[in-house]
Amino acid sequence: MEYHILASGSKGNSIFIYDQGNGLLIDCGISKRQLYTKLNQLGFHENDIHYVLLTHDHVDHNKNIGIFDQSIVYCGKGCIPGIDESHEIENYQDIQLDHYIITPLPLSHDATSPLGFVIKGKHETILYMTDTGYVSQKNMRYMKNLDYYIFESNHDIELLMSTRRPLFLKNRILGDKGHLNNEYSAHIMAQVIGERTKEICLAHLSEEANTKETALNTYQRVFDEEHIYFDEIKVADQKEIVSGGHYEN
Repeated sequence: MEYHILASGSKGNSIFIYDQGNGLLIDCGISKRQLYTKLNQLGFHENDIHYVLLTHDHVDHNKNIGIFDQSIVYCGKGCIPGIDESHEIENYQDIQLDHYIITPLPLSHDATSPLGFVIKGKHETILYMTDTGYVSQKNMRYMKNLDYYIFESNHDIELLMSTRRPLFLKNRILGDKGHLNNEYSAHIMAQVIGERTKEICLAHLSEEANTKETALNTYQRVFDEEHIYFDEIKVADQKEIVSGGHYEN
């Protein structure tokens, strides 16, 4: 299994997973041109996208979801008006798309039916989870000891509070339907990674209220406190592709 984070952040999100000759796209919050240009840079093409998953209906995730035929798109209930009901997936109910087995995990975010996904390929399993104010105990049971994690580490609380954003927006981000801060994110990962885990990629970092260095330093501190020795941690980017899994550079 390989994954390629084409874009991650408040200006657009899109992730491409490829396993056993089958491509799976999560979200399309970037332009059609950006999407296909980045896939081409990786050696992929439009017809390598066999299925599309939508996490929720915020514009940084769904901006160009309409470029795909709805016959290959799957989402939570109410996220795409008019989509066939058979393509509206239910919380915790596995669906099979080719050889992938996908478990949708309900999230806490101020959007329509927000979801994270545990995606099982032929040999490996990956979590994609961003845009949630907290992680439920039930979800954590599904997140244990996976091969790869693409997981939100949106903000540093002190940096967020020092921005010039209005207080209501700060409170939204900090709330139960907002985004995960670095420390909370690290503590969740400390509880779920296991002997199978190969990589963590931190995603959806705020450009104003976080930095890559801050997120990584927080993870290092929390993991040290928990006596966890794991250094395969990457950070997704808003503009540059960040890849992981079994792929050739």
